[in-house]
Amino acid sequence: MNNLIFVFAIITATVGLIYLIRLFSAGLQGGCRRPRAELRIYYGSDCECLEYYLGRIFRCPELRDTDLRVTVVDLINTGESRKWLEALRSKLKWDFEVITEEESKSGGTAKSRYD
Repeated sequence: MNNLIFVFAIITATVGLIYLIRLFSAGLQGGCRRPRAELRIYYGSDCECLEYYLGRIFRCPELRDTDLRVTVVDLINTGESRKWLEALRSKLKWDFEVITEEESKSGGTAKSRYD
């Protein structure tokens, strides 16, 4: 009977130790951050394949494990071009920032998601 109690105590201590190790190591893995990548694309009147290339960028397996920030600089800067870029954003279901050329020169006005 003593052997049975001793084996049960060892098993309980081992399970408790495994639980404590997992509990403490879970907090350490949360500190790992993905690498950041920033991409600035200039959209002008001669840019015909922006939708195709943005789709390829967002589906790229090499960039899947990064914190990707894409900024599209609207060189045309008309209401129609802005509407088209907003429609493209909702179509691709990926968030990218749209700024004008003036905002690009001044460093952009939109807040970064890294701040």
